[in-house]
Amino acid sequence: MKNIFLKLFWLDAVVELLSPILLASHPEVRLVTKPLLMILLMGHIAQVNPMPALFFTAIFALLGDVFLMLPGDSPLYFQLGLGSFLVMQLSYIRLFAKQAPEEAWVPVFARKPLAGVLIYVFSFLAFLNPHLAGGMKIPVTLYAFALGSMLYFAIHLRNQTIVLGAFFFVVSDSVLAFGKFYYSFPGISTVVMSTYIVAQLLLISALCKLQLKK
Repeated sequence: MKNIFLKLFWLDAVVELLSPILLASHPEVRLVTKPLLMILLMGHIAQVNPMPALFFTAIFALLGDVFLMLPGDSPLYFQLGLGSFLVMQLSYIRLFAKQAPEEAWVPVFARKPLAGVLIYVFSFLAFLNPHLAGGMKIPVTLYAFALGSMLYFAIHLRNQTIVLGAFFFVVSDSVLAFGKFYYSFPGISTVVMSTYIVAQLLLISALCKLQLKK
């Protein structure tokens, strides 16, 4: 039974990524494979270390996945998905902050990572802003800063796996926003989901291990 949920997760991830190509005539398959990703990771959390805060994070990731895959072009679904992922990002930030060594918290404005994160967030928002509808400007801006903060806090956790997971999350959400509000290129869904899958796996697996060390 060891790592059974991770094995099932990888199997589901392969089906999720290949279904648009091999099962293009059956798009309903993704109604199962996509939400199953976080459900299996929650099973992994339960098996390794049933930490309530990490369950909470995974539940809102699952809600975000469900809202964003609902059919139709209603902006409400996107806003609900964005809101769910915002809660998830804030929860990740809280987990990272609790795990970070105390010596990491020296004057933050003297740290190069903060400048890099801020430059990216402001640059990407400046690029997207002309393409955002009025009702989406504030939600997207809030989420962008939460995403950047998650990356910043991950860097100061000084854990390579978590930093890599946070980086993949930034890539996934940036490509998603690019496709949603500017230009959707062929294969964009594969790029978004593959980086998202790796990000969630790295973050959750690493946080479980960090908690076990406490």
